[in-house]
Amino acid sequence: MMSILHLVRSSQFQSTDFLQCVEVLTPGDQLVLLDDACYNLHHPLLIQAQEKLLPHKIAVVASHAQARAIPLPETITGISMTELVHLTFDYNSVVTWQ
Repeated sequence: MMSILHLVRSSQFQSTDFLQCVEVLTPGDQLVLLDDACYNLHHPLLIQAQEKLLPHKIAVVASHAQARAIPLPETITGISMTELVHLTFDYNSVVTWQ
């Protein structure tokens, strides 16, 4: 099965990109929230995403959340931009939702 790294850049409060992403997630995928997608940390769709993915497969670029004064839930891993770059090598493909 092909694993996909999903990068979500926009807030579900402003567009439907996060919803579209959540609808296609499979257990082997990884989801990373960055830019305004950090606001999705407090959107009900996050729970649906967590139910579809294996544990610890949702991350957020920590500096982007901090810049928006968004605290990270305990269930979400904060990563650096360097770690994000390294993740791109761990998956068969990368899809950016913006």
